[in-house]
Amino acid sequence: MLRNMWMRLSIICGCIVLHSWYAMSCSTSCICFKKVNVFCFGESVTEIPKDIPINATELMFLETSIDMIDNATIISYEMLNKLVFMKNKIQYIHENAFHLLNLRDLEISANPLSELRSGLFGELPELRKLTITYNVISILPCGLFLNNKKLEVLSLQGNNISFICKDAFKNLLNLIELNLSSNEIKTLSYNLFQPLKQLRILKLNNNQIHDLYPDTFTHLGELRELTLNGNYITFIFKYTFKMLVSLEKLNLMSNSIKTLTSEVFASLSSLSFLTLERNQINVLPIRIFDAMKNLTILSLSENKLKTIPENIFSSLVKVEKIFLSYNQIEKLEGDIFHGLDSITHLYLDNNNISLIDSNVFSHIKSLNAIVLHHNKLTMLPEGLLDELYNMYSLGLHDNPWLCNCSLSYLLKWIKENQDLTQVSEIECAGPDNKIGKSIQLLHLKDLECPMVENDPDILSPSLLQGGQQLQKSHNVCNYNLINGTLHFDCDLTVCNSMNVQVSISQNSNTSTFIHNASDILPHCTDTKINVVITTGTT
Repeated sequence: MLRNMWMRLSIICGCIVLHSWYAMSCSTSCICFKKVNVFCFGESVTEIPKDIPINATELMFLETSIDMIDNATIISYEMLNKLVFMKNKIQYIHENAFHLLNLRDLEISANPLSELRSGLFGELPELRKLTITYNVISILPCGLFLNNKKLEVLSLQGNNISFICKDAFKNLLNLIELNLSSNEIKTLSYNLFQPLKQLRILKLNNNQIHDLYPDTFTHLGELRELTLNGNYITFIFKYTFKMLVSLEKLNLMSNSIKTLTSEVFASLSSLSFLTLERNQINVLPIRIFDAMKNLTILSLSENKLKTIPENIFSSLVKVEKIFLSYNQIEKLEGDIFHGLDSITHLYLDNNNISLIDSNVFSHIKSLNAIVLHHNKLTMLPEGLLDELYNMYSLGLHDNPWLCNCSLSYLLKWIKENQDLTQVSEIECAGPDNKIGKSIQLLHLKDLECPMVENDPDILSPSLLQGGQQLQKSHNVCNYNLINGTLHFDCDLTVCNSMNVQVSISQNSNTSTFIHNASDILPHCTDTKINVVITTGTT
């Protein structure tokens, strides 16, 4: 916010310099444009000049040395509709300083002003926009806006406001936007916002609010945007947002929320944007999002979620983006994404995901991008990505990918879709001979799975003579799945004879095939064996 104000100030000053060639001197300390827009700037200006044209419509004081606005200082400018004091040295404004019956826009920003006196704006009946930002004001007294019934926009951000009179907004019946962000507000008094029945935008972010009571927003039925980010909220009562039936944007990020009730958002059927980012939420109630038929963006990043309940998003038929980054999610399974018919972007990076069900994305065929980097994935299951025909971006880097036969599906998918989908550069984390290698540069034949040495259930574990073990063998076997065909390649030590036994179990029936090779050699020798198992239909 402060940066935006400085940018705005720079633009204004730049415009003054740029157009000064056709500006005319209309005062000893100011310049005019078209005789009605007056700019007074520079440290040499210590008070409001008395020779400003009487027909001025806009009057701006930028970076001057003016330190006070005294009684009736600005009273004779009946045509004035905009008055700005930006980055001056104003510390005091008399309560009768402004008598401007046609003024519609007043700004007093970036001054060392600490007090707004009751009645200060009492003689500004046509005021529509009031901006009092980045000063050092701590109190909003009663009666401050008593005669400003036409006010539509009130900006008070960037002050030190810690106390607001409970009737401060009593007469602001036409207010549309209220900005109280970046202050020191800790509590919101009962019915503080009750008169603001036309309010559309309420900004309370970056304060010190701890509690939101059920009646805080009761009368704001027309509210469209509510920002509460950057506070100390730990819990929200289930009826806090009950009357906000028109709310479209709700920002609750950067608080300390730990738990949510399943009814807390039950009335927010118009909501299109919800962020709960940077809280401490560890559990999502099963029906918490059921009312949000119009939600398009949901952010749950930077919480403490370990699991996502099945069907939790089933009502979010219009959601396009979901952010679940920086949680502690371990598995993606079941129907957790069921109902997300419109989703295009899914962010799951920086979690602890090590397991993904092969059908977990089967309900979200509209996906354009999946972000899964910085997890604990070693492989992706067969068929996981097969139905994602619209995907153009897949983020998989910084996972401990095990480059053996279990990665065959992913490698094959990458190569088949490399012209359609951008896949982030991913590297092998194992086995040892492939660490650091780019997966995209591997071939399917490179992805082997070593068998366990000397396992009694796997191919000739030892050398036998007369039923007695003579010595341990040093068998090395690898298996690889390529295009549905399973290849076993073994280097064995064989003595005299060899049995090959294959058992196939279907339901309760088992068929066994045995091949015996005897009298191969009269002594023990190293032998290479290849077994190929191919499935098919006849």
